Amino acid sequence: MSYQIEDFISQVALNAKKFPWITTRAAELNAIAAALATDPTLHDTTMATAPAGLQPGQRRVNTPFTNEILLVVNRGKGGNLKPLDMGNAITGALSEIFTPVNTAPPVISGTAAVGNVLSSTVGTWTYVPTSYMRQWLRGGTPIGGATAATYTLVAADSGTNVAMRLIAVNAAGESAPIVSNALAIA
Repeated sequence: MSYQIEDFISQVALNAKKFPWITTRAAELNAIAAALATDPTLHDTTMATAPAGLQPGQRRVNTPFTNEILLVVNRGKGGNLKPLDMGNAITGALSEIFTPVNTAPPVISGTAAVGNVLSSTVGTWTYVPTSYMRQWLRGGTPIGGATAATYTLVAADSGTNVAMRLIAVNAAGESAPIVSNALAIA
């Protein structure tokens, strides 16, 4: 029986959605992908080297999520998918399985005085965002219509703090909102 890589990824994604309470899903998928990258076995349903940290041991057993993914891997191998192709497919699909996660917050900069333009970065994210939603904040309250990467300070900003809230988006959905540093406006 032939198995397509699209079917394989579909099953991986389905299982990721099936076990949302398992917070280590991404780490487990990365460990499985790494093990597949060096797995020399072809066309059978075994892996030569178990994923690091995920194999059953005296005190550690796989999560139900890992067990399900390993069954999907076994079906893939039995269906003539190459281990390296499956590992690469898992790594490539993480942004379609998991919403973006912020690893370094956005930063706003510029001269903090009325009439000047502040600009923002998007920070650093895992699971490749494809777009961002911005909202500039004055004293923690949204500024109407201020959703661009830059913001021109107005008289109402004087004596307040201005920051920017950012949500990253990818095929899996929206991230949790992250707020940038705040600038005290003169």
